[in-house]
Amino acid sequence: MGDSIDNPLALDRQHFATAIKKAAEVYQCDHFIVVGRGSLSVSMPDAPDVMRTTGDIVLFSTFDQTRVDAWAAADPSVGAGSEFFDQHGFYIQRVGEWTLMDQPEGWQDRAIKLNLEGIDVLVLHSLDLAYNKLEAGRDKDIEFIAEGLRCEVYQLDIIEDYIRKGAKEDCRLDMMLTNLQRARKLAGGEPA
Repeated sequence: MGDSIDNPLALDRQHFATAIKKAAEVYQCDHFIVVGRGSLSVSMPDAPDVMRTTGDIVLFSTFDQTRVDAWAAADPSVGAGSEFFDQHGFYIQRVGEWTLMDQPEGWQDRAIKLNLEGIDVLVLHSLDLAYNKLEAGRDKDIEFIAEGLRCEVYQLDIIEDYIRKGAKEDCRLDMMLTNLQRARKLAGGEPA
């Protein structure tokens, strides 16, 4: 079990289910969209541990202005350093719908749809996760894609094609392709 934020777990389907049930309880909500590395516990459960290793399950629900304050008040009960974290070795991070604002059309159709004890869950497809990571472009996101290329969980040509078809603006396309080349180089591929 992860015993600190610096010692994350390779999350599996059971961790995922635990997080969803707890999120439903604390946020009083029956539907979530799961993004981030923790989504691989469902979308690619057989991926190597290194790909599923994270300290959190990142999720959000449809924006509801009347619940914003209650949700914010509930965040510490499942966040980093919470009792939930101490018990399970990972935490729940709530983000906003903005996370997928520039996602390629049809991401909802590609998402994995689950119902866990009456809780509806959309889990981001692994290609949409790669797109999202390359769009964010943080060092940890580039490292994630590089590891996916090394493990052959992701294929360079498939991701590149997906980016080219999905990017809504040329400047976004150029930035994402640059990030993909950074990941390729980090993975040990030929320099761009």
